[in-house]
Amino acid sequence: MKKLLNHLRILKTLILVTLAVLMFLSIYFSSSYAQITHLKVEASTTILKAGFNNNITLIIFNDFETVYELYASLSFPSYPQANAPTVLGASYWKFEKVAKGSKVEIPIVIFVPDSTAGNAYTANLALTYKRLGYISSYTEIHSLGFYAKGWIEIILYDLTVDPNPAYPGSKISFTANILNKGNIPAMFTNISLSKSDLLLFTSESSNYLGQLDPNSPVPFTLEAIVNYSVKEGNYTATIIVSYENGEHETHINYYKIQFEIIKLTNETQAKPKNILNYFASYLFNKWFMALLAGLIISISCYAIFKLKHKK
Repeated sequence: MKKLLNHLRILKTLILVTLAVLMFLSIYFSSSYAQITHLKVEASTTILKAGFNNNITLIIFNDFETVYELYASLSFPSYPQANAPTVLGASYWKFEKVAKGSKVEIPIVIFVPDSTAGNAYTANLALTYKRLGYISSYTEIHSLGFYAKGWIEIILYDLTVDPNPAYPGSKISFTANILNKGNIPAMFTNISLSKSDLLLFTSESSNYLGQLDPNSPVPFTLEAIVNYSVKEGNYTATIIVSYENGEHETHINYYKIQFEIIKLTNETQAKPKNILNYFASYLFNKWFMALLAGLIISISCYAIFKLKHKK
């Protein structure tokens, strides 16, 4: 009786060990087998425009063998719901058969909020299908990388010209508000008037604004002097706005603004004095130190000359 019990214990132990080994081998081989992918997956683009619905096509290539009952599902795991991209509409698809050497295309729409600009995301596309001669289904997990790119849109509004009409030789001012309608800052922003024979530039013909944040309008004024040789007529000035985006790419925008030039008439004879006064003030401010130095040198030379003449 004791021998029988011992044999039963030994048999039970062998059965348990065998089951443990079989379970280990099953887990090991199934996990190793799951790492093999037979289908190939691509996305039509990996760039997602933050704040917009993005139309993307997922392409599944089958160079393996004919597969049946292909199920595909897309998800963005491991991200907070508020900041994660969202697949609009269906995110689960079924195909009855995908022949060897063929492909299937899945059009999808992904929305990413403005707050995601500058972030990278990984999506998982799970593919489950059946193979001829196999009972169980086979599953593959494909990772797709996406980048949420911010955008910048610069506009000018409330453009005014003063005076309008202007006169040859007069100071003219261009005033407007600049606004970034995008969702990331425009860096190293600079505004200036485009060079032409129409206007003579001053130090106020350009303005450095630096960082231009989204939805934060900034007023500015650019000044120049109308060339004396300009004839009467309607003219167009060009305002240049340059900036860099988050990828340090330089962008340049051009904005046109129209104004009129007329000659002075008898009714505006007082204008030349104002123009002359402006130029005198402008030259005085620009060349004050040079004029002062010249005046001192002239007085010194005159004094030396007088002293020598007396001797």
